[in-house]
Amino acid sequence: MYKYIITAIIIAIFAGCSAPKPKHAPSWYTSPPKDFKFIYSVASGESLTHAKNKAIINLREQIQKDLDSVFTNKTTKLKLDESFDLTPILKENERLVNTMSLIELKIEKTQKFNDQELILLKTPRKAIFDRFDIIATKRLKNSKENYDSIQENDSWLKKYSILHNEMKNFAKLASIIEARKLLINSYNNISEINYLNNLYSDYIELKNQISIYVLSDLNSMGFVKGVKTALSSNGLELSSKPKSDKSLKIFITSTTQNVQDYGFNKSKSLVKYTTYDLNKNKVAFKQHTFSAKSRKSYSDAKAQSLIHQNSKIKKLGIFDFLGVK
Repeated sequence: MYKYIITAIIIAIFAGCSAPKPKHAPSWYTSPPKDFKFIYSVASGESLTHAKNKAIINLREQIQKDLDSVFTNKTTKLKLDESFDLTPILKENERLVNTMSLIELKIEKTQKFNDQELILLKTPRKAIFDRFDIIATKRLKNSKENYDSIQENDSWLKKYSILHNEMKNFAKLASIIEARKLLINSYNNISEINYLNNLYSDYIELKNQISIYVLSDLNSMGFVKGVKTALSSNGLELSSKPKSDKSLKIFITSTTQNVQDYGFNKSKSLVKYTTYDLNKNKVAFKQHTFSAKSRKSYSDAKAQSLIHQNSKIKKLGIFDFLGVK
């Protein structure tokens, strides 16, 4: 009797161990669903937690890849020329996707397969869209207000300074505007795209026409380099030959006092920066005082005051530094 019972138990154990495992992963894993309401993502892992974390990473990578392709494959309606550098937009796409909230993420399905946990996640497109919409609305409002502040009688340099500052936000605006369209394809973003196209075309047109000639009197030659560097880094071309009637001239003058200060050689310079248009009209003016001390010489002290100038340019921005109003 006992022999039959033991035999039955052994047969049951072997039968359980030899139970057939699924030959193929489920179709929801190999071909994740796609629809207009949700974004889906799958992954496998040693545990459900591991699989879920991988699926979240896959979901973000999937969205970023689709968003990047809008720009790299030129399906966007943004009118960007061949010289446009997409790098800032692609970096913004990565930042945007990796920081987006997924609080409404849900587990749709799970299944054990070949000692791995398979998982299917989904998140509603509308939930992400709504959060992006709040950010985009605020950014667009601020940008449009600054863009609309440009007056017809403003100097070319002031117009350029406003457009240039708004172009610093171009990548963020382009990224989030196209992200909303990617999430909900029926969303009409034409007016927003048109705004960015107008901003970009106005900026490029003015940038291609402005050139600036920076010169100084003999005492102020050392202050020229820092100003030129700042202008160039803000996209402006430096040239002694005007490119158009929108070209400008910056004349730097200064007076310097050298005094002894408790054993130090102190150099103090009052520097004036005057910007003229081609008709010799003054379009901007600002003066700054720079001073420094040195035990070596007055010339060494003055050289250190040039560092102070460059620090102030960095702090204020070149346009505020020059007195552009």
